[in-house]
Amino acid sequence: MSQFEYVALAEKGIIESTFGIQPNADGTFTFTAIQKYPHKKDKAIQMRFTKNGLSAITGMLRLLESREADK
Repeated sequence: MSQFEYVALAEKGIIESTFGIQPNADGTFTFTAIQKYPHKKDKAIQMRFTKNGLSAITGMLRLLESREADK
């Protein structure tokens, strides 16, 4: 299985913000978000989701996107 990684929009004071989704061997998925700072320690968050949980998050993001497109 593949890992997917994306770069977020640039923010002042942050070198790079990325997030990635990686499938695990047990059928769950790990979502990782990382912010890289110039003179500070990087911040990283990891969350594990089941397939249904990841589908719910994806559905919510699609709903938000469709609402923005309707405006």
